[in-house]
Amino acid sequence: MDEADRNLDARLSTLKREHETLQGEAKALRNFIDALKALTDALESPQRETDVLKLLETILEKAIDAIDAEDGSLLVPDDTTKELVFAMVRGESPNEALFGRRVPAGKGVVSWVFEHRRAAIVNNASADERFYREVDNEIDYKTNSLLAAPLIGGGRVLGVIEVINKREGKLFSIGNQTLLSVICRFAGELLFTMVKDIDLTRTMNIPKLG
Repeated sequence: MDEADRNLDARLSTLKREHETLQGEAKALRNFIDALKALTDALESPQRETDVLKLLETILEKAIDAIDAEDGSLLVPDDTTKELVFAMVRGESPNEALFGRRVPAGKGVVSWVFEHRRAAIVNNASADERFYREVDNEIDYKTNSLLAAPLIGGGRVLGVIEVINKREGKLFSIGNQTLLSVICRFAGELLFTMVKDIDLTRTMNIPKLG
C-alpha cells in the first residue's frame, strides 16, 4: 500500500468516526425533543396526582435515552430522615432491590447534587470521594460513571435523577449534563405546577421508617 492509499484509508476512518459521532448527537437530540414534547403534552392536559407516576416514569426513561446511558434512577427526599430514597429504577438492568433503598444524608453524589442544587458528572466513580459505593456492594452492581441533576420546582428540590454508565464505555460530557439539567428543571416546574404540595415519598408509596 503506497502513501496515497494510506492517506485515503486514514481519511475514510476519520469520516466514519465523524459520521458515527453525528449519528449519536442526532439520536440524543431526537430523544431530548421527545422528552420535552412529553412534558409539554402533560402541561397542556389536566393532571391528577395519580398521573405523576406516569409522568415521572416518562421523564426518567427519556433522560436515559437522551443521554445514552445504560441505567437510571429517581431518588426523592424523605423530609423526616433527610435521606434520599430510590423511588424508580429503569434501564437495561433495572434492579427491584433498589426500590425503597436509602442513601444517608450527606452521602453519595446524589446527596451532593441535592444539597448544592446543581448537576454533577463523575466519569470515574471509584476515584470520586463523594461516591457512595455501599449501594453497589449491596446489590452486586458496578457503577463506572454517573451523571446526576436536581429536579427543582417552585424553588424546592423535589428529587434527583441520575443516569449510570454511558453505553460503550464512553464518558459523560458537558453536553449530556446540559441536556439532563434542562429536562430536570422543566420537569420539576411541571411537577410543582401539577401538585403544589407534592410529597413524592407519599405519591410513590415509599415506605416510611419508624
